[in-house]
Amino acid sequence: MSLLAEFEAASPSLVLGPTLEALPSLTIELERQYALDPDRPIVFCWTRYHDRDRLERELDADETVDEFDRLVHSGDRALYRMQRSDSGVISAYRRWVAAGGELLECLGSEGRWEVEMRFPDRESFAEYYTFLEGEDVEFELHRLANGEVARRAGESNPLTESQREAIVLAYERGFFDVPRGTDLATVAEMLGISTQAVSERLRRGQSRLIDEHVL
Repeated sequence: MSLLAEFEAASPSLVLGPTLEALPSLTIELERQYALDPDRPIVFCWTRYHDRDRLERELDADETVDEFDRLVHSGDRALYRMQRSDSGVISAYRRWVAAGGELLECLGSEGRWEVEMRFPDRESFAEYYTFLEGEDVEFELHRLANGEVARRAGESNPLTESQREAIVLAYERGFFDVPRGTDLATVAEMLGISTQAVSERLRRGQSRLIDEHVL
């Protein structure tokens, strides 16, 4: 019986932690990652930031990143291929793989990572949590759910908890009305996150709903 875990994690020693801290309005969405060398996993991620030159200066200075290449860019969005440094970085990838974990979704903003993972059971999740705690990672658990129950629920509701929270609040406050009953900044303030972060949650949530119920 698998376990679904949704949580937030923050540390300057996590990969890209220094860049997220330096650029609070930056959002990073992990698309996929793999590792020929588990100490230096390769990550493909989408970034959204208004100043690409400054972003790349921060990436150059980020000691958790060994090298990076910009593959695609359009406006303030860009796709990067990055290789993690092999020293001075929390080996989260190695540890969750060893625990049997699977990364389902990972979004970085406001200096923190919002993470959704699947583990074989509670013991394997506890093993990974204990590891993060030992590395002094700030950790905030949002949800633990039976993986089969979560899967069945996901058949009718493809949203993560954070996406659902943002969309429901925006709807209740009239954000989707014409004319709008509130603005993005107000929704962000009520959620305690940046306007950029709530914009990403709404965009990704709407995209999931369209994929699931429209296309």
